[in-house]
Amino acid sequence: MEEMTNPKQGDAECAPGRLTVGSGPQAVRVPIKYEGAAPHEARRAMIIVHGRRRDAVTYARLAMDAFGRLMPDLLIAAPQFLAVQDLIGGGGEQLAYWGERDWMEGGLAAGPLPIAAFAVLDALCAHLADRTRFPLIDDIVLAGHSAGGQLVHRYAILSPVADDVRFIVANPSSYVWFGPGPGPGPGSGPEPGPGPFRWKYALAGRPAYGAMLDDAAIEARYVGRDMLYLLGARDCDPAHPRLDRSAAAMAQGPHRLARGRAYQAHLAERHGAALRHRWVEVPDVGHDPAGILSATVA
Repeated sequence: MEEMTNPKQGDAECAPGRLTVGSGPQAVRVPIKYEGAAPHEARRAMIIVHGRRRDAVTYARLAMDAFGRLMPDLLIAAPQFLAVQDLIGGGGEQLAYWGERDWMEGGLAAGPLPIAAFAVLDALCAHLADRTRFPLIDDIVLAGHSAGGQLVHRYAILSPVADDVRFIVANPSSYVWFGPGPGPGPGSGPEPGPGPFRWKYALAGRPAYGAMLDDAAIEARYVGRDMLYLLGARDCDPAHPRLDRSAAAMAQGPHRLARGRAYQAHLAERHGAALRHRWVEVPDVGHDPAGILSATVA
């Protein structure tokens, strides 16, 4: 696990570790923060994805505070999806950076090479599954809150990652609906975006990363995933400053809690008892990663 002694720091605190994605001249580096068990002692791993503020260091600490004492054999890995304003100076480090929202839907990096955000999670899963580095890890969980929950949810849908990988999706602003999408919302705000039946809100127009399977196969695989959705019972503010208010998102509900409930009903209607997914509404918690993570182990 490579560490940089003096990482560059801009708008968001730059995580000190580095994950290499790709190889040779097509390789880029992604900041990452590790916490918890040493590589040769870890038996389980949690990949935790930050929210829109790109605060990977904070998320790693929150996960450590929530799980570390109960799981001393847990390694936490928090990748960081930088924006251009997070970079200071030029340098030759080849740090990947994204449009401020593009990474949330698995989009391509704006520079220095067009690496998909999904490819970062692929590389990290492969890294943690490498027995020469982590000889004892046999359990991997991908978790994300808010914008990170959006990425983890969409990765679970499009990724060919192994079926034994587990996912935790907490308080995302939107979901990918299958088949006929939701009807028109109660009104759309000022934010532009695709229609309700296009990616990132539906499978139509999905990125090339997800082009290997047809819609039915993608849905069947996703339904079989081990998914846990965490919804803050107080994450119900329709005026939350970081809520997606595009027409497509508003069609899913007026706020995050309503959208999570609507998605649960959507999947239950389509799949009934075949659905393996679980939903938990966390009482007295709003759009708060610390509260959500703490409730997970309560």
